[in-house]
Amino acid sequence: MAYHHQNHQSPQRRDPFKPLSSFISPSPSPLNPHHQEAISEKQIRRIKTAVCCCGCVTALICIVAVILIVLSFTVYNVQDPDVRLDSITIINGTLNLKANATATSSSDNVTLLAHLIVKNTNSFTFRYGTTTTQISYDGIGIGVGTLPPGKTKGKRTAMLNVTMQVVAKKLLDAPGLRRDVEEDQALNISSYTRIDGRVKVLNMFKRKVVAVLNCTVEYNVTSGLIFHGDNCLKDISI
Repeated sequence: MAYHHQNHQSPQRRDPFKPLSSFISPSPSPLNPHHQEAISEKQIRRIKTAVCCCGCVTALICIVAVILIVLSFTVYNVQDPDVRLDSITIINGTLNLKANATATSSSDNVTLLAHLIVKNTNSFTFRYGTTTTQISYDGIGIGVGTLPPGKTKGKRTAMLNVTMQVVAKKLLDAPGLRRDVEEDQALNISSYTRIDGRVKVLNMFKRKVVAVLNCTVEYNVTSGLIFHGDNCLKDISI
C-alpha cells in the first residue's frame, strides 16, 4: 500500500491587527492650573517690563527735548549786541571856521575820538576784528577811523575808542559848507561803523554777528562843541 507523506506546512504568521487609535497621538493632557498661572505671570511681567522701558525712554526723550528748547531760548540764543555812540570829542586840531567858510585857523587835519558802548547780552564772548569808521559831510567822505580787534565777555559792557582823522581840505571843499556855516552855524557830520564779529557757543558752534552803527552828530561852529543828533541809530543783525 502506497504511502503518501504529506508535508503539513504551518500557516503564514501574520501580525496581529493594530487598532487605529495606536497611530493617533494621544491628545495632550490639560495643563496643570498652577503651570498656566506661572506662564501668565511671566507674560504679565514681560509686558510690564516692556511698558516700563518704553515709558522711561519716552520720558527721557521728552526731558532732553524740553532742556534743549529752554536752552535754545536762553543760553544758546545768540542775541543782538547793544551798540551806541556815547560821546565824541576833538583831541587834536580845530574846526574854527570863518564866516565866509573859505579857510580854517589851521590847515592841519583834525583828530576825533569817538566812544562806542557795546553791551554783549549773550552768555558767550563776542569777538570782533578790525573795525573801520567812515566819516562824511553832506554825502562826501572827509575822514576815516580804525578800531583794533578785541572782544567783549558774556553779559559784559565794553567801551570802544575809535580814533578818526578828518581831512580839513575835503571838508572845506564840500559845496554845502558855506550855507551851513552862514545859516545854521552848525555842521551835521555822519559816521558809519561796521563791527564784524562772532559768538562761539560752548566753544563749538560759531555764530556770525555784524553790528552796524549809523550816527550823525552836530558840530557847533560858534562854540566848537559836538552834540548828538536825533538820528543816532543802531542797526544790528546776525
